[in-house]
Amino acid sequence: MELLLDGHSVWLPAVAALGLAVGLIAGMFGVGGGFLMVPLMHVTLGVPLRYAVGAALCQTIATGLGAFLRYRKLGFAEWRFDMVAMGGSLFGVFLGTRLLNAMEFMGSVEIGGRSFLLQRLVVIGAYCVLFSWLAVLMWFRSTPSADASVVPGPLARLKIPPFVNLPSAGLFGVSALAIAYVALLNGLLAGLLGIGGGIVMIPIMLYGFGFNIRCAAGSGIIIVLAVTVLGTVEHVRVGDVHLGLVIPLMVGAALSAQVGATLTRSLSGTTLRRWLAVVLVVTVVALVFKLLG
Repeated sequence: MELLLDGHSVWLPAVAALGLAVGLIAGMFGVGGGFLMVPLMHVTLGVPLRYAVGAALCQTIATGLGAFLRYRKLGFAEWRFDMVAMGGSLFGVFLGTRLLNAMEFMGSVEIGGRSFLLQRLVVIGAYCVLFSWLAVLMWFRSTPSADASVVPGPLARLKIPPFVNLPSAGLFGVSALAIAYVALLNGLLAGLLGIGGGIVMIPIMLYGFGFNIRCAAGSGIIIVLAVTVLGTVEHVRVGDVHLGLVIPLMVGAALSAQVGATLTRSLSGTTLRRWLAVVLVVTVVALVFKLLG
């Protein structure tokens, strides 16, 4: 039960097990899971980056759909935020996908007497910087609880018209342009790194706009779904998606995502936030060893 990808042999039961584990984590934190899937597939299973990115986007559809169905029942969502963010996110995915594939033909760079493929260096470097920043943020910054009074964040206080009200999040007069440009950056990273975007959007919603953790997770998963569907289509067009790799991931992820979403109700915001910080730090360490190994 092995799959051959560009000369690399991948054991399919390990792929399915990875899908189960990441799906559980994704459901718990209201993210798609691609942020973990790409580095873990590359580090632990040796999957080439372009196939890992394509597969992670497909897998994120499964986790995103499973978590979305659960969050919809729980009522954790601010659909007005999602409607404003959608356009910027989708355009960003298009740009990020084009950038990833352009770097594949840019060769290598020399750093300290060692040669690194530019695509690999940029993608792994971006993951390490992003994850390190997020881990510090998640560990040291308190998360607005579901029953706490709403305190608008710095992005919610920007006075750049037009404005939109977000009553489910308890925010009013929020700049629609601020939401749209943040979503554009989120989509760019999604297309480049093969992530659904929730891992970037959730902290921005928490600390930039002032959402509580459950409303941020319930709203973010809708953006994740839209971004990953478009990202998957774009990567299919350039040949980065292999069904033999994707199917075991999606089956495992879909089964465990709803379990993770259910666990959100029984765990405090602080516990969820710090667990995620630990996962991010471990992933950064593994990526650095892989890059330098």
